[in-house]
Amino acid sequence: MLCARPRLPSPSWQLNGVPKPVRWNMPSAIAAALSITLAVCSPFVAAQAAAPDPRVGRADRVVSLTRALVKGVDQCFNPAHTRGNTETRNRLIRLERTALNAKSSLTSGDARRMAQTATELKAQWNAFHERAPIAARFHCATVRQCMELGFEGHPNYPQCQPVNGNRRGNIQSIQFQELLHVVPQLLNDLSPRR
Repeated sequence: MLCARPRLPSPSWQLNGVPKPVRWNMPSAIAAALSITLAVCSPFVAAQAAAPDPRVGRADRVVSLTRALVKGVDQCFNPAHTRGNTETRNRLIRLERTALNAKSSLTSGDARRMAQTATELKAQWNAFHERAPIAARFHCATVRQCMELGFEGHPNYPQCQPVNGNRRGNIQSIQFQELLHVVPQLLNDLSPRR
């Protein structure tokens, strides 16, 4: 929003129908106009000058990615694997809630809460690297590899198709790779500064 220049009254006024010139004290009139402009515009300028915190932006990105990937489980994962799909959804939902807590603690600057959130996020990140369930170990060694495999495009799933023959070219797989990239950055953001 641009601040408009204040309009000064007309330099003439009428007395008995005859316009009479008004003599302005120009330096004081300019000073008054500038002070009014500053009073009106300074909150807008200050709001535009404050740069957003990139740490909060990363927390927002984790939230949006996890929300999209919860839907992606229904689009890409084999519907016959209901137990594994439910576990993946729950894992992503927990990660989303932790990212929301991270955003809140970053915004408020609460160091104790930030440390607690960092601990929770680290535990959830480490859980991505746990060994896969026994039934899935034939296909993938870790939970992360199983999730990567699940988000790959499949010709039988209309909302999760390979892109130009690339099974990892679909949006869900790309979002999952981005999530794997952003979570460690958010963990770094939450670690105490020395």
